[in-house]
Amino acid sequence: MSRSRPCSGPVWWAKAGMDVVLGSVLALVALPVIVVAAVGSVLVFRASPFVVQERIGHRGRTFRFPKLRTLPTTVPPAIDKYALVGYPIPWWGRTLRAAHIDELPQLLLVPVRRMSLVGPRPEMAALADRYPVDFAAQRTRVLPGCTGLWQVSVASAAMIYEAPEYDSYYVAHLSLSLDVWILARTVVQFLGGAPLSRDRVFGSRGPCREPGRTAE
Repeated sequence: MSRSRPCSGPVWWAKAGMDVVLGSVLALVALPVIVVAAVGSVLVFRASPFVVQERIGHRGRTFRFPKLRTLPTTVPPAIDKYALVGYPIPWWGRTLRAAHIDELPQLLLVPVRRMSLVGPRPEMAALADRYPVDFAAQRTRVLPGCTGLWQVSVASAAMIYEAPEYDSYYVAHLSLSLDVWILARTVVQFLGGAPLSRDRVFGSRGPCREPGRTAE
């Protein structure tokens, strides 16, 4: 696979096949959970159960990104996680966020190839303006993902641009085996496992070579 063209070649097509097949199965399994959670959000927030944001996707094109509502309508929709600390989150919202149930509607975008199961997390346009230009362009060379290397690491507690090495590594080393490893780690965390430290990802026993380190 050419490093300059991560959107072509056998790995890309294998990844697309996994997205369509496995993504369809997961979307169908998640649908009843989404419906129940949506009803809960309507009752708690007295508003639409879904929040739809404009996010930056493949090749820099924007797309509509759905999430289950976890915040009152008084909270700005484009708020970042640091500013969110100043707002109280109702117990229902905290529950959905802790179990990542609020993210499940994204699975509906995978079979139609607006998103991939694995890839860089799509960013809101207002926050993407903070990214270095080269990094912003690099991470949109592949489809955005429901989960990814950054998402399963401790770096996800901060902002994406504060730890660009995760997305940079993923785009440069796109492979089906890396996708499968990330999906497995996502399941572990969904079941209560802790996010991975940098050493667990990039260390000698992790799946990724340290960024900038040459092969021996």
